[in-house]
Amino acid sequence: MSDLISRQAAIDAVKKLSLGEADATRLAMRIGYYLEHLTSAQPEIIRCRNCKFASGDSRICMKFGHSPIGELDFCAWAERRTDE
Repeated sequence: MSDLISRQAAIDAVKKLSLGEADATRLAMRIGYYLEHLTSAQPEIIRCRNCKFASGDSRICMKFGHSPIGELDFCAWAERRTDE
């Protein structure tokens, strides 16, 4: 199971650890650095209307033949169009 957490909340939690001030500062800086450079656990959501598999009028999914595509629909196989 993976949970989405706020990077800032994690950094703030480390800062509250009861360590000596110098140790806590070094630890917080090190952990903060790693947290800031982690990739997001939440994937980018590509809506059908922005997907390369949507038909020209964005009403049919050419990959799966779904019809009609709703304004807010999306799926795990979406790929962003590059012609925008």
